[in-house]
Amino acid sequence: MRLRTWLYLESMASAARLIGDREIIITRHIRAPQALVWKACTEPGHIDLWWGPDGFTNRTLRMDFRVGGVWEYTMTGPDEKVWPNLITYREIEPISRLAYDHGDPENPRQFEAELRFEEQNGGTLVTLRTLFASKEARDYVVEQVGAIEGGKQTLAHLDRYTSTLMVQIP
Repeated sequence: MRLRTWLYLESMASAARLIGDREIIITRHIRAPQALVWKACTEPGHIDLWWGPDGFTNRTLRMDFRVGGVWEYTMTGPDEKVWPNLITYREIEPISRLAYDHGDPENPRQFEAELRFEEQNGGTLVTLRTLFASKEARDYVVEQVGAIEGGKQTLAHLDRYTSTLMVQIP
């Protein structure tokens, strides 16, 4: 029984790896259908309830979900510091892929990001890929900002959130 429990928990955990000098990839198997995971990631009524690492809260200021549209939001940290964020959507392939630039209103393209959603094992494999302009920029967010742990926590929040939505579905 212990081995079975360990395997279940291990399959739910997020995995991360650094690729080359500029890239981070974080994956997690989410225990919800692809369409539901997509909805949780693309609607402000949902995304504000789970997006971000432990201790952070979100507030969407505006979301224009279309290619060329933006999602402008703030993240408030555990220390009450407010972080402005701006995502500009570059590509949208409904229920399977989002590509976007991530930054803030002063520097809207700090890095490129992509979210992929793939049906897998009765749930959805979510892959978050971030690409930075330089090795130094990537290393800074890994070492100083905690981007890998923050990304893992964010996908864990998505998993928990979509699990609660599934309970609510009749």
